[in-house]
Amino acid sequence: MMVWQTHERNEWDVAIRQSLAGPTGAAVIACGGPDPFSLADPPAVETILAAAGFAGVSFADVREPVYYGPDVAAALDWVRGFACTSEVLKRLDPAAAARAVGRLRAALAAHMSDEGVWFDSRAWIVTARRRWQRTNASYQRDTPTR
Repeated sequence: MMVWQTHERNEWDVAIRQSLAGPTGAAVIACGGPDPFSLADPPAVETILAAAGFAGVSFADVREPVYYGPDVAAALDWVRGFACTSEVLKRLDPAAAARAVGRLRAALAAHMSDEGVWFDSRAWIVTARRRWQRTNASYQRDTPTR
């Protein structure tokens, strides 16, 4: 499976959080939805997978850019569609929300290239295998899970 590494290692998340928080860091960024970085910690993932019957857990570091759109307007629409971004913008008063959107636009423009808007990202490719299981007096091993 592929999971994000910590948010600090993902340029796109850092830029979005900084844009929403502003220069004073005043906006509360916490969101009520699922945390996209909940599986960023390898020891926690190993514990979860071990409890689910997996062994031989390994992590491959992936550093690849992520595409946000062909231009700043498309990228801004994409980012505004994120649950956390829309939640934070709804909590702000209209003037503060407009300033946050302006900061988002500037952050996206800073990452615009001839090929569109791109940000650095870091993820883990996690592989594991099922432990041996006894089934009908024979032993069976499932194939590796990716």
